[in-house]
Amino acid sequence: MMKAWGKMTIHDSNVREKLLQLGSQKRYNFTAEYARCGYKVTYRRGLDRDKLASTIMFKNVKINNNLVTDHLWFNYTKGFAELGKLIVGDVISFNARVASYEKLGHKIDYKLERPTKVKLVSHKNGKDALPIPNTTKGKNELLG
Repeated sequence: MMKAWGKMTIHDSNVREKLLQLGSQKRYNFTAEYARCGYKVTYRRGLDRDKLASTIMFKNVKINNNLVTDHLWFNYTKGFAELGKLIVGDVISFNARVASYEKLGHKIDYKLERPTKVKLVSHKNGKDALPIPNTTKGKNELLG
């Protein structure tokens, strides 16, 4: 089964099977293309209201130039913020570890977590990146 999501197509079954094959025992170096930023609602027990958290999505996630998944979402961490303004198609590299998580409907899926050594590999238009708000002080600057 396939779902259309924006301009991307996501396959429901075995989207991240290659991540599963890598295992979670060590960190790997990945490259990926910047796709877009977004946000998620974070739920905290005991708080009167939910919070929004900035996120960033990458497509064509590869290891050693081999595709491991079509897309992944990350929290918008300091490492990503330090890259400056990204343009769709910019290529970045980072180290991360594979982890499993439970999706709605109790389905197990795989993600990359704790990205480190985040670097800009190539900038789409060849110009220097422009700074964007530092989300480490107040994480809602990107949300407006």
